[in-house]
Amino acid sequence: MNSNIVPEKLGSPINYSVLLLIGAIVIIFHIVVNISENSDSLIYGFSMIIPICVSTFAFITARLYAGTLVYSRAYNMLAIAFLLMFFAEFTYFVYEQILELDPYPSIADVFFFAFYPMLILYLVINIRFFAPKITKIGMATIVGTPLIITFAYLYSSLSDFGSFDFYYGVIFVAAASTTLGLSIHTARIFNGGLIGTAWLVLVIGIMLDVIGDTWYYYVEINDAYTLEHPVNLFWYSSYLLILYSLFKHKKSL
Repeated sequence: MNSNIVPEKLGSPINYSVLLLIGAIVIIFHIVVNISENSDSLIYGFSMIIPICVSTFAFITARLYAGTLVYSRAYNMLAIAFLLMFFAEFTYFVYEQILELDPYPSIADVFFFAFYPMLILYLVINIRFFAPKITKIGMATIVGTPLIITFAYLYSSLSDFGSFDFYYGVIFVAAASTTLGLSIHTARIFNGGLIGTAWLVLVIGIMLDVIGDTWYYYVEINDAYTLEHPVNLFWYSSYLLILYSLFKHKKSL
């Protein structure tokens, strides 16, 4: 099969009942963990199971697209990204629950950070294939988004300037916001049904994940993060949306 041929049947309408179900699951889960006495096990379980499911489905999708080099490469990058996220969550769990050590900073952050380059590769592969010529608006989005968010983080964190947390946060916020800028640009490319809704849903899922990551580092520098924090809603919604999008890809083939 020609690697530059776009697969057929990409047009697949969004099932809004599924989106409502995802929203209900996330909100109900958040309420449960905030009223449960044993919320840690629920949160860790959910945080590890969903990324490994996303990774598995992404590898399956890459295999189904084996005849189209672009899609196969892209989804392998996505699969590796969420495999790294699973390793990060698992390492975080081991540090805090088994070793009883502070998981921030820790080896888990190596996996958390490595997640971004894989996501960026996924997005760049798709951008280069579908819209290799970047418009001025696209360039402004890709460059402006990380600059605005990173400078906002720097400004809001001036009281911690010079500390380890400050520089640590800058690195992660810059990586996350760069991914967000690419995600927004990719969403604009996919909007309008050029290649179907599955990609748009997936990119929105990535955007939610990166927004959650960026918010997390704003919270973490003030030592305000807990396992019950509402920032988790962005991660849960992201993972489930990406799972849904991968299901749509598989169904359309």
